[in-house]
Amino acid sequence: MKLVFLKKEQRNYSLAKGIKAMVSGNWDGAELEKEASDEIAKRSGKNARGLFVPSDTNFYKRDLTQGSATAGGNTVATDMLAGSYVEALRARSLVRGAGATVLSGLQGDVAIPAANAVTTAYWVAENSAATEGAPTYRQITMNPKTVSAYVDVSRHLMAQSAVAIESILRNDLINGLASAVDKGALQGSGSSNQPTGVLNQSGIGSVAIGTNGGAGTYAKVVDTWKEVAKDNADVGALSWFTSPTQVARFMQTAKVSSTDSQMIMNDQKNLMGYNVNVTSQMPDTLTKGTSSGDCSALLFGNFNDLVIGEWGNLDIMVDKYSLSTLGATRIASFYDIDIAVRHAESFSAIQDLNA
Repeated sequence: MKLVFLKKEQRNYSLAKGIKAMVSGNWDGAELEKEASDEIAKRSGKNARGLFVPSDTNFYKRDLTQGSATAGGNTVATDMLAGSYVEALRARSLVRGAGATVLSGLQGDVAIPAANAVTTAYWVAENSAATEGAPTYRQITMNPKTVSAYVDVSRHLMAQSAVAIESILRNDLINGLASAVDKGALQGSGSSNQPTGVLNQSGIGSVAIGTNGGAGTYAKVVDTWKEVAKDNADVGALSWFTSPTQVARFMQTAKVSSTDSQMIMNDQKNLMGYNVNVTSQMPDTLTKGTSSGDCSALLFGNFNDLVIGEWGNLDIMVDKYSLSTLGATRIASFYDIDIAVRHAESFSAIQDLNA
């Protein structure tokens, strides 16, 4: 769920103000932040642990302090160039851009009705009865899984930072959450409180290289596309996902033979005419037979059929006590999501590429 602000309100909204208000218990000067949180709570039917933030954000887990240069001190200085703040390198978030369906504002567990088999039609002779071909139905269930992280902010950093501390925190929130959701959507294990990502969804198409994995071939790439097409699922937001490692392999592997000048991929963004999303969120550490921890994955499908369910907004809680002897504040964040696919047949993958 997202709260729509006027442009003036968006400029005036301050995460730092909200955090300071929670620390002090005094909301004077932070009325906008409290109003936004209260409105989100009203819409979602949930009470915030601390403060709801009106955007899809999350904390990248690291400590920020004024005294240690690499942990925050580099943001506190005379003549600081605030506009030149250097972001950390992290995996790009691509799943939503690939066309994933987002269900926001969910309350309670969710069951989405879906057709399992369509009505079958039959040719019949004159005056003959038709054979029944009734459809069957199923349910797609989703329930919230919580992604959480925290950041420790020193008293001096919050008070002195010339780079608007909230700008740093908000960027980390947005990018950190997006990275966590992307990884969960693509390869979440479904255990240890994780959602089940597409690669681990039961029923998706599977193309194997060999008993112990092996090098990818153009024929195997075509077979991966075929697994989706033969089930009439090659419609919608079709694209590939794979890792930089696998793209590099494909760009050095001939399509047909060692004398062929055409590589499986001549363009790092295109494969068989479909866009390739290249991300380190796709695994390179899978195991197949004796190939332990060195196999990569290639995924193809209609990403409109990947569903991201959201239960409310990012929830931020301030812990004033854990680091009280240091004068620092711990800011914990919680975000509830789940991942599902509408049709497993809409996806197909190779998960044993290792050369």
